[in-house]
Amino acid sequence: MIDLESSSQVGELPQEPSIPLLALSEFEGGNQRPTWDINSECIREKRLSLLSLMLSSWKENAVDDLTLILGSRKLRCNRFMFLCHSKYALRELAKGRCELVLPEDRVSWKGLKVTCEWMKKSNELLELRNIAYLLSTAIFLEIEHLVRQIWYCLELPEEFHDDRAYIVSQDVLDLRSIKCLQGLDTIMLHRIRCFFLTLVSSIQFIELCAEHVCDLLNSDELAVNSEKEVLFAAVRWLTHDWPSRAEHIGAVMQVIRFPLLLRNGIIELRRPTDDQVLNLVIAHPEFQRVRRHGLSDFCNICCNNDTEIYKQHCGSLKSKPSRRLFICHDLCTYHRHHDDKSLGDFTYKHFIDYLEVLQKSPKSWKCLKAEEIPFTFE
Repeated sequence: MIDLESSSQVGELPQEPSIPLLALSEFEGGNQRPTWDINSECIREKRLSLLSLMLSSWKENAVDDLTLILGSRKLRCNRFMFLCHSKYALRELAKGRCELVLPEDRVSWKGLKVTCEWMKKSNELLELRNIAYLLSTAIFLEIEHLVRQIWYCLELPEEFHDDRAYIVSQDVLDLRSIKCLQGLDTIMLHRIRCFFLTLVSSIQFIELCAEHVCDLLNSDELAVNSEKEVLFAAVRWLTHDWPSRAEHIGAVMQVIRFPLLLRNGIIELRRPTDDQVLNLVIAHPEFQRVRRHGLSDFCNICCNNDTEIYKQHCGSLKSKPSRRLFICHDLCTYHRHHDDKSLGDFTYKHFIDYLEVLQKSPKSWKCLKAEEIPFTFE
């Protein structure tokens, strides 16, 4: 055994082979120090902002600590969430108040519920079905970003027309005490086109109030085969409850464009027909007054001369009545092409039969194409 401690056995170590003294950054082939951005994308994806962490924590621990009172009913929601959306709440919920009493004449119960639901899911698309209730409540609570979003949607005719427009008009009627929505019902009624006759076939039409019937029948956008269908729609509404609705005959008939029925069509309404329901309306003095005025308008339009009487009368006309949008439905036995001589040659019974067909084919209106066709007074 060798004794390593023995000085006689320990010699000097051999000298280490000489190599350059290089730093890692000086190595051949580039810097050999670690590069920390290799997995930066991965690190960035996992990193959460303080705001995200706070929001996540708030959602997990949120409680319904605010009571909304509307009449005798109460609805609970998160106070902080409500304050974030509503300027009205910021003013009213001072000093930590946890109850908010809302006026029944300005806020509807349905509107309050759908608004609170929207607050909880504010990143989702608007629910169009209750948009009028949502709008009325958002206006009162001063949720400005929601109000702007709803008005933007309502101004899109491609989104709100025909059946959707009808639903909104009736929701606005239900909210008629809210002044900021006044007039929106008429705007929506005037967006009904091909859905018009399907609506006329329903109970919803005969249950419309007189004001809405007049607004609807006065629209240029109604899609019909002839003006006679608009006249018969008015007759259907009036005769559904004739004793109480007879007083509205003047206002309703005033929006019918009698000159578009042409001379023979106006004259044949002078005397009773074979239909007893139609005769109720025809026999009314107010109907005959409006009919005679319509015949006079037609004659003056067709004369188109320079006599003083013509000029005086046409000053009250303002302009020729415009034709409604034109449709021709293959399910209707009396519909004709716009230049067909027999256009408008049908009875009230034919009209009612067609409405019954529409009741059995409620979606057939969606296949109709409304056209703008000039009317010739001959």
